Amino acid sequence: MRHLHDLITTDLPVPSDMPPPAVAQAPLELDDDITRKDAWMFAPLIATAVALPLIAAVVLGVSAWHLATNGPSIASAQPSTFAMRWPS
Repeated sequence: MRHLHDLITTDLPVPSDMPPPAVAQAPLELDDDITRKDAWMFAPLIATAVALPLIAAVVLGVSAWHLATNGPSIASAQPSTFAMRWPS
């Protein structure tokens, strides 16, 4: 025989002539362990969430400005060959 502490509530058969019971929503509560004194823990998270998009925007902006105002970069120059070191 099964003990009551082993019984899962979904194992109980639901009578077909009764509608399912209404599910009550749990009230929204704030945790008593986290207070305003603990707000310093969220400062690195907030600083990172603000700083990373700003850094990405600045880097992409500087890169676009550099490409628009300067000539071809070093990376686009033709590579030198080994034979160019000793002209004939």
